Amino acid sequence: MTEGEFHDLYSRDPAACWRTFATMQEQVMELGARLKVTSANSHFPPSRDLAKPKRNKTNNSRERSGRKPGGQPGHAGHTLAFSDAPSKTVEIRPESCQCGHDFSGHDLPSAIERRQVHDIPKPALEVTEFQAMTILCPACGCHCKGAFPEDVSAPVQYGPDIRALAVNLHVRNFIPYGRAAELLNDWYAARLSAGTLRNFVEAAARNAQPTIENIKDGIASAAVAHFDETGSRCGGKREWDHVASTSCLTFYFHHANRGSKAMNAIGILPRFNGTAIHDHFSPYYIYKECGHAQCGAHLLRDNQGVHDAFGWQWPLTMKQVLKDGKCMADTAKAKGLDKLTDEQKAELKLRYRNAIAAARAEMPPPPVPSQKRRGRKAKGKAHCLIDRHEANEDQILRFVDDLRVPFDNNLAERDIRMDKLKQKISGGYRSKQGAKDFCDLRSIISTAVKQSIGAMAVIRELVCGAPISIST
Repeated sequence: MTEGEFHDLYSRDPAACWRTFATMQEQVMELGARLKVTSANSHFPPSRDLAKPKRNKTNNSRERSGRKPGGQPGHAGHTLAFSDAPSKTVEIRPESCQCGHDFSGHDLPSAIERRQVHDIPKPALEVTEFQAMTILCPACGCHCKGAFPEDVSAPVQYGPDIRALAVNLHVRNFIPYGRAAELLNDWYAARLSAGTLRNFVEAAARNAQPTIENIKDGIASAAVAHFDETGSRCGGKREWDHVASTSCLTFYFHHANRGSKAMNAIGILPRFNGTAIHDHFSPYYIYKECGHAQCGAHLLRDNQGVHDAFGWQWPLTMKQVLKDGKCMADTAKAKGLDKLTDEQKAELKLRYRNAIAAARAEMPPPPVPSQKRRGRKAKGKAHCLIDRHEANEDQILRFVDDLRVPFDNNLAERDIRMDKLKQKISGGYRSKQGAKDFCDLRSIISTAVKQSIGAMAVIRELVCGAPISIST
């Protein structure tokens, strides 16, 4: 718009001129707000920060305990203790005395000072040869041959321990096949190829299928479950890793889609009747048979982001209401209570609604959209957040009404972080089957860790095809 066109518009319709100016002002504010988005006030990861944000003590939801870092007074501590049964003993005798006397080796010591070095033995392959003998029966003359163990099926093969170690290196420690093969060659002089390691993982994943179905059934029947998703790469394309988890179960799933197609393929949400905790991703709301709870940690960051971008004060008020509600719920749980009192809930909900009313009063009305634009009219980030608080009060405050529901979705966030760690260390997946195998094995390993079961023992059961000893 030129200066002449602006004056002409103003002379004909000052109100239209003001609406145009207000719309442009709102757009400038929205664009400026994007520059202030960091990992501290949004759902973005720290890797997307253009510069390391300055630490904002007022934007930290963690409360200081007042304790110094490190071990606290009264902590027993742990240190390397002397072994009562050392593997070997090396005697160090003096050769001679300063007076010139040479010790012959038969002199008895008057005192012994002990020092121990704890180390691992030098790795080496242990080769076990099975010999099936054929013996002539003296009674009937029949030649009888001994039977090899069921898992010894080839003339030369690798045993369950090295196969379990290979699966552990790739699935639990995220080491790529090539580097894992180099590591095993350096340690044990075992010349395994990357393809051989892939076969180990594939065989273990096949054995894992009955346990995977049990894990899915356990999550589907839980009272509370957490859900999340993150982007991944498969065959050079952008795809998605999903997670569904409880405090003792974890299920990972890879799919080309992020939304309802993937959720239906997973098969948990379509039959889930408990409370699903997530980050307000709209496809979750397709499933009406279950209750929904929104992640409070995301809401705290969203409110902080609106305050940082526009300077409104109502987001800080709403943040304090949510944090006070979390404190009330945590205190009740620490006392062993199963619910808050009606007075506590009524007071918090009144503060919540008053914060929404204060937001409406503080915020100017949204800009009048242009009549030429089609579709849903944009309100701006701040107005959308107010509407979200107002329309989803039951979901946002579900952690107050039901103490079984946590305030945040951190359980799923921690579980899905392992997939991001895998991508950073060893990259994406090369095939759909490789992605599925990795997710299935990772599901069992994560579940075993949650149940305080040795992950290496579970992996060995998988490579041997034995029943998995985890509770579902």
